[in-house]
Amino acid sequence: MSKFKQKFMKPTFVHKGTVFVGLVWQQPNSKGDSTYSVTLHDKGFDCECPGFTFRGNCKHTKIVNNKIERALDGEVPEYYQH
Repeated sequence: MSKFKQKFMKPTFVHKGTVFVGLVWQQPNSKGDSTYSVTLHDKGFDCECPGFTFRGNCKHTKIVNNKIERALDGEVPEYYQH
C-alpha cells in the first residue's frame, strides 16, 4: 500500500458529470522548455508537476481552473488574424 494518498485540487466550478472530466491540458513549466499534464477527474484536478505532488495544488491547475471558469461564464478568448 502506498504511503502517500493521491491529492486532488477541488475546482471552483461544478465539474462532476461535465464534458471536462477526463480532459488533459498541457501547461508549460516555469522554464518554458517542457509541459506538465493537468487532468480533471471526478475528485478534482491533478498535475504531474513536483509542486502538486507536495502541496496538492499548483499554478498549472489554477490556470486551467480559471480558463474553464471564464469559458463557463461566457467569456470568449480573443483571437487575432495574421
